[in-house]
Amino acid sequence: MQLFYRLFLTNLIVLTFSGVSLSQNDSSVLEQIQIFDKFGSVPQSQFRQAPNHDYPFEYLLKESTIRIVERPSGIVAIIDNLVRIRVLSDDQLEKAEASLVGIPFYFQDGIETITNLEAITHQPDGSQVRFDTENARTVDLNSRYKIIEFEMPEVQQGSILEYKYTLERRYIEELPNFYMAHRVPTKKAALYLRNSEFIRYDAVPLHVEDFDLHFEEHRVDTSNVPLLFTLRRPNPIYIEEWEAEDIPAVDASSYISSIDDIRAQIKFQISEFGIPRQPLENSWEFVAAQILRNRNPYQQIERYTEFQQMGEEIGASLNSMEEIQDSVFQAVNSSVQFSGVNSVFAEGDLSHVLEGEPADQAEINTVLLTMLRGAGIDAKPLYISGREFGRIDQSFPSIFQFNWLLIFSEINGQQYFMDASFPHSMPNLIPIESYNVQGMALTTDDYQWIDISPERSVFDLDIDITASLSSNGTLTGTLNAQTRGYPSQRIRRDMQSGRPVSEIIRETFFDIYTDAVISEGSLEINSQNRNIVDVATDFEIPNYAASFRDGIEFRPMVVGYLFRNPFESTQRRVPITLDAPELLSIHYTVDLPDGFSVDEMGETRATSLQGAALREQYNSEGNTVEYTFDIEISRKEFPADVYSQLRRIYERWVFLSNETWYIED
Repeated sequence: MQLFYRLFLTNLIVLTFSGVSLSQNDSSVLEQIQIFDKFGSVPQSQFRQAPNHDYPFEYLLKESTIRIVERPSGIVAIIDNLVRIRVLSDDQLEKAEASLVGIPFYFQDGIETITNLEAITHQPDGSQVRFDTENARTVDLNSRYKIIEFEMPEVQQGSILEYKYTLERRYIEELPNFYMAHRVPTKKAALYLRNSEFIRYDAVPLHVEDFDLHFEEHRVDTSNVPLLFTLRRPNPIYIEEWEAEDIPAVDASSYISSIDDIRAQIKFQISEFGIPRQPLENSWEFVAAQILRNRNPYQQIERYTEFQQMGEEIGASLNSMEEIQDSVFQAVNSSVQFSGVNSVFAEGDLSHVLEGEPADQAEINTVLLTMLRGAGIDAKPLYISGREFGRIDQSFPSIFQFNWLLIFSEINGQQYFMDASFPHSMPNLIPIESYNVQGMALTTDDYQWIDISPERSVFDLDIDITASLSSNGTLTGTLNAQTRGYPSQRIRRDMQSGRPVSEIIRETFFDIYTDAVISEGSLEINSQNRNIVDVATDFEIPNYAASFRDGIEFRPMVVGYLFRNPFESTQRRVPITLDAPELLSIHYTVDLPDGFSVDEMGETRATSLQGAALREQYNSEGNTVEYTFDIEISRKEFPADVYSQLRRIYERWVFLSNETWYIED
């Protein structure tokens, strides 16, 4: 652990510890921080409290106590946690959600361990059901985190679920975040940090605008020695306390990057260490230097001369740097087998990666980095936070904010973001989960922040449909389309897997029509641009329109439909983060049955705001109707103050998808 190189940089800092004896006149806060003394005894008043919300359960209490102790093996943070949850619903699914407990911990390098786990279900009649901790299961989340999962026993409406555990952490430069807000309300949350003589932390509360967070620092004199200068007195104890009540539920609206980006929480980072305490540097410069010192990717790739030579050989046969990069990427991307594990640093040997053996994301992309640099491209590792993990908080320098590795390059002013573990991909087409806000690109001696903006990471469909509607309601026609971005990636993946062409086309364009007939379909990857897949097919949809005695009723939007607005509420407090930009252009030419016609029309309509627009155009001549829908959402991020405008665009999209036209005979 590099922490100890930093903390014990000089032999002049000597730590001395002595036991503290507590007298009878201690402050009450010393009793408050003994949170485990409360475990197993729930006041009856907590069963009778009337909820002021309609959520299926609530957190009655969430308390943690942090203390730093010295052991022969080093200095560790001991964090005791006590949680109480009251179940308010009798619905089986909602009770199951309340009763499922997950405790994540950072297992890599033995940084965190969980001890003292106990759990009890308290029933309204005063009875208790203890959970057998032998039935808890430990599940891998990723290469760094595991989670202890278990279900509270015999949960019913009115039960109070209580569990406690201790988290021991060897890496003390920062402490785990203390989360006060959850997807349901929290009645009370309290955190106590018992400071030691040799260490102090900076605390950073985040997203606490919706409730009052009370902070108090206690100075507790634990001595009963008379105030005589000739007598040695023990040092006072300093306890920092944060407390809040009636914490609202997290607004877990659709299209947020991560719930952790909006949860009320407190972060801790070391600020002073030693006796006497000395200020410590906390900066991204230090984080970058720490990576270069301990896990330097540039030194790591120097060992793999065979990968460098492979890149050099590919580059020797091509003219432009863009072609070289694309060919190197394709060589890696088509050879590897992704294990499904996302990681930051490649551990161990990389020789197996191009052999088709399972490899994690960091291993695959480190090989890509090696080959690109061997081909003469100034590629760099880009450390990011995956969307589920939340955005990087630049005000809080920490290596623990990274959990994915991408590769970054810049050629002729064009930026490229690459993840060779993403199957059937290409430069600038990265997984949605890694399409977050920013990443840190590491050079050989410095770093820079890069806005993640991969231009091929879009949902892009350009569709032309020529169709005829029969008097019995059957729609027959031809679809021609070009797909780019994520749709084309999925099509290439399905083509490689051997799925029938008709099945791929049906799933991409006609998934709601169970009786649609797809015939004479073709899928062709553009020879000049692999990002483009050309699609052509004939189709027939029986009973597409409803026939009546004097007319036909049919939906004008055959494909590209959106039947439900993802933004259900009329107001929103948090920014909108879409999966990716969306570009959908559909042109229809529909011939109506003989004897049917529509009123002559030539209308154009637009609904738009900066970065998003929906345009409609309608024309008719005789019994032929032509109309076009263009939906262009070119931004991925929108502020909360344009929510109502963006919602109106989606409302119009939903309206068009559900609209029907009645055509008279």
